[in-house]
Amino acid sequence: MLVYVVDHNGQPLMPTTRGAFVRIALKEGRAKVTRTKPFTIQLLYETTSFTQPLSGGTDPGRTNIGEAVLDAGGEVLYNAHITTRNEEIPDLMAERKAHRQASRRGERKVRQRRAIKNGTITFPLEKERTPRGCEKPIVNKYIRNSEARFVNRKRPANWLTPTTNQLVETHLNAVKDICRLLPVSDWILEINRFAFMRMEDGSILGADFQNGRLKGYPSVNAYIFALQGGCCACCGKPLIEHYHHIVPRHLGGSDGPENIAGLCNECHGKVHTGKLSLDKLGKAKKYAALSVLNQAIPFIYDGLVELFGQEHVHICFGWQTSEQRKRLGLGKTHDADAVCIASLGNGSQPRQIPEPYEIKQFRRHNRAIINNQRERTYKLGKETVAKNRKPRFEQRGHSLESFLKSLSPVWRLDACQVMEVSKSTRYYNSEGRCMPGTVFYRCRRKTPGFIHGDIRRQGPSYGIMPFVCLHIILMQASRRGVMPT
Repeated sequence: MLVYVVDHNGQPLMPTTRGAFVRIALKEGRAKVTRTKPFTIQLLYETTSFTQPLSGGTDPGRTNIGEAVLDAGGEVLYNAHITTRNEEIPDLMAERKAHRQASRRGERKVRQRRAIKNGTITFPLEKERTPRGCEKPIVNKYIRNSEARFVNRKRPANWLTPTTNQLVETHLNAVKDICRLLPVSDWILEINRFAFMRMEDGSILGADFQNGRLKGYPSVNAYIFALQGGCCACCGKPLIEHYHHIVPRHLGGSDGPENIAGLCNECHGKVHTGKLSLDKLGKAKKYAALSVLNQAIPFIYDGLVELFGQEHVHICFGWQTSEQRKRLGLGKTHDADAVCIASLGNGSQPRQIPEPYEIKQFRRHNRAIINNQRERTYKLGKETVAKNRKPRFEQRGHSLESFLKSLSPVWRLDACQVMEVSKSTRYYNSEGRCMPGTVFYRCRRKTPGFIHGDIRRQGPSYGIMPFVCLHIILMQASRRGVMPT
């Protein structure tokens, strides 16, 4: 068993396989356990810091990343397969955008109601205005809309999209975590640049990359307009009012011309109401993962240079990794590729490769749930008479609108004057909620059956048994009114 060792200052030393030394040091109090996966101890006394040169390798990817560290003799000291959550980022950004728009829409409605109450509304009631930073005029109702918020925003140098930035940080954080365990001196990164046009057509060379189908058109919509001759793709009417994504973007639809259809207003409405189908057309994103990786690799390399220095960061290419893998007779896995990449850096021949550590990213917090607001309440005295100004989806009971309609005109005004309104309260996650990645244990009791066991995060000194099936645990816990923490 390989045990990772750090000195009393937290600096990594060479790992050891001397199990007896580790047991005696822990028993005598000369060392302590700092991590269990992978098993790491910290020495509590001063020692020398002599280390050997180690080479690390990264097989980059969007969803799957391979990491490995080898010494000069070819012994694999670390081997891991990382599963990222990068695919979730676009959906989470779209969700955050929806929450932000709903919040600003609510603020705007408050200003409108305040303007109506104080008699400061604009005339005419609906007026078109083109704020600074907007290309098309917008309709202002009752009040003047504020200026576009993005006008004064400036992106810093080397700005990355949230998806690419998360991927870069994932790669660099994985390397930093390894450097806390092992004194790595050099790092090797596999560089791949994917040419999508050539992946579609292998005959494309040189200037052919500049002569794509969109050459000469200012936008994809202009290309669609010329391709369809200015006519609707469904009915043939010589009018295009909407450029519709056949496969919606939130379902992985592409922004390319193969997934966009020019439609008139009537056909566009039929498509959204299900009366007209375009399922046989359109394509999903084909190279989304490779596109993000193309953007991230240069910044991953720059981050490694900051960590190790220019002279200690090396690169290799995919064909070199493939030849090394065939030479060693290894399977096509991400952790095996990482071992091949690390061996290319120090010129060693890897020995027996151990089972890799499986690392999976998961989301720790949910901002959308934390900032979620519940319905507001209207009371007459101590009695709740309505919730929300207008009924929400599948609401049971009166809303303010339906409650006032149920009153006679004589009592309606009096009810509005004495009615108390409590604002919607924010909902925060409880501290005892179940987090992804939590491990639950069942304590062995004398009483038979699963229902009689206690569920705890950390079991007592007597026998405990880990359970993988979280669904069964939560189901049994809910029957007894116990929520695992």
